[in-house]
Amino acid sequence: MNQDYILCECSLSALENFVTELEKYFNVVVAKTPSICMTMVKAEDSVESQTFYLGEALTTECQLLVNDKIGYGICIGDEPVRAYCIAFFDAITDIENEFLPQINQFLKEQLAAIELSQKIEHNHILRTKVDFKIMEQD
Repeated sequence: MNQDYILCECSLSALENFVTELEKYFNVVVAKTPSICMTMVKAEDSVESQTFYLGEALTTECQLLVNDKIGYGICIGDEPVRAYCIAFFDAITDIENEFLPQINQFLKEQLAAIELSQKIEHNHILRTKVDFKIMEQD
């Protein structure tokens, strides 16, 4: 399970509520407030296997100290709350604490919700697919 993927794609309200509940048990210091920046998007040419830059993407980044452990969060778009939450998760998952089972359960639940949402979207797309064999019979 890819923690970064889940945190970037999950419901923001669920993520924010979960982090708000956990914050009470840790000493959180904001080292760098969430701020908007531009990040170069790197890609690789499939023919020549050379790296090149597609361009820039608007991102939000944040840095926290959680019980003196550094956490860094970055996400696409103008999402200061999500960047903060990602930084919190980054730090807290490296700290031995009694909340790790709850954190893993939250990540599993959010992954399941993401997969369900993607499946629903995929099914909506399939409904628009044209079946040319049926069209030829007319």
